[in-house]
Amino acid sequence: MANVVKRVSVHGFTEYLRAVEEYSNSSLHMFALFTGALDDQGKSWCPDCVKADPVIEAATKDLPECSCIITAYIDRTTWKDPNNNFRKSADLQLTCIPTLIKLGTEKRLQEKECAKKSLVAMLFDED
Repeated sequence: MANVVKRVSVHGFTEYLRAVEEYSNSSLHMFALFTGALDDQGKSWCPDCVKADPVIEAATKDLPECSCIITAYIDRTTWKDPNNNFRKSADLQLTCIPTLIKLGTEKRLQEKECAKKSLVAMLFDED
């Protein structure tokens, strides 16, 4: 039987902070994926995100028990602003998307790394 994983989708920095606050005091293994927002057809504006999303989705089946993954969808206009909160946040300091982070650690994958099954599996598997 597959592990039960709490999935939280948010749009924007404020919603992301709210989700982290809500779930970070629990005993869940916390992960965050920052990816391009989807259009009306369900496709991201970010080419690297389009490649990485199915790899990450498939890997979530092997997340440790009691895990939570927060997916923050970032629209193109927000992302292209060099002063956006995702870039400026001392906790995040995002420089690219997609970015996959194990919250509470320094562990992260960026851009093309997120499309490599072995790297995503390693990030999800490490304690």
